[in-house]
Parts: sequence; structure tokens; C-alpha cells
Amino acid sequence: MVHVYYGDGKGKTTAAIGLAIRCCGNGQTVLFTQFLKSDNSGERRILECIPSVNMPELPKNVKFVFDMKAEEHAEYKAKMIELYNYLAENISNYDMIVADEIFSAVDVGFITTSDIIDLINKCPRSTELVLTGHNLDKSVLVYADYVTYMSKIKHPYDVGMAARQGIEY
Repeated sequence: MVHVYYGDGKGKTTAAIGLAIRCCGNGQTVLFTQFLKSDNSGERRILECIPSVNMPELPKNVKFVFDMKAEEHAEYKAKMIELYNYLAENISNYDMIVADEIFSAVDVGFITTSDIIDLINKCPRSTELVLTGHNLDKSVLVYADYVTYMSKIKHPYDVGMAARQGIEY
């Protein structure tokens, strides 16, 4: 089944992590991929300790895409395409697949909505496929079994507070 968590509100990754932990707690396996993130997020350190979770390695200390020089952007895009290909190749090898921030990878032009739809179509019906990100092409929604839109009402970013370790990452 396909789960979609999207919007400008906080909690999309957190929801995906909760599902992954629940899945593992029931003896199942999880492939947890993260697009547009580096390896310094707190959730990675915990999830990597769970034997039934596979988290492909991510680059260290990644800048925001809009801050990257052309060479950095091209190199990072290649790594994200490689991550997508790994995900697609392993889609039937796990009980749950998480593609965290995959919609954001579309936003920056690293992959396409068609790539996401292809992934959904390749995914066995018995596998839980969890997709997150800020924006999405509404055509994806027709393929989803669960859809949650997370809306920001108020956030410390709005008054200039930087991301806080342990809360935002």
C-alpha cells in the first residue's frame, strides 16, 4: 500500500520513522532512504542500530541545493539519482520502503513525477511504500492508499530561529 505524507508542516519524516519502527517491531524489514538530506540527522543514528532497517549511506555535510555551486549540484544530483535507482532495484526486497523527501527531489529536478509513479507501479502490493516531501504533483494521489497533508500553522522558522538539533534534524 502507498502512504503519502506531504505539505509544509512538520512531522512528515517523523511519521515515516514511526511506521518504520512499528514495522520492525513486528519482525518486518525496512529500506529507509532519504533524499536531499545528509548523514547527520539524529534519526539515522537510531534507525541504523535496528538490524532490520537498511539505510543507504548519504553524503556528509550537504548544503541546501540552492547554495550549491554547479559542480556540487551535479555531483549531488548524481548521488540522488543513484539512490533512486537503488530504491527501484530493491523495491520488492523489503516489507516497507520509505522514500523520505522524494517529492522534494522532484521539486529540485533530480527525479521526475514519472519516476515516482514508476516506483509505485513496480512496488508489490504487499509492500508498504511511504513517500514524503513538501510539494507533489497531484497525479500521484490517485495511486495512494493513505494521504496525509501536513500544514504549518506556526513554526519557529517564521521568526528566524534556526533548525534545532534533536528537533528538526
